[in-house]
Amino acid sequence: MKKEKLIKLIGFTATLIGLGASLVTDWVNEQKMDEKIEEKVSEALAEKNEEES
Repeated sequence: MKKEKLIKLIGFTATLIGLGASLVTDWVNEQKMDEKIEEKVSEALAEKNEEES
């Protein structure tokens, strides 16, 4: 009986760790995308300012 509970607990813990890892990965990818967008916007604004000068 104890062995069954331990196996269920290990499975549940593994599921939680997998979910946490997935959420962290999504957050990191979103941050990278935000950084790229910000970089491209800055480049476009700098280019526009050069054209106006």
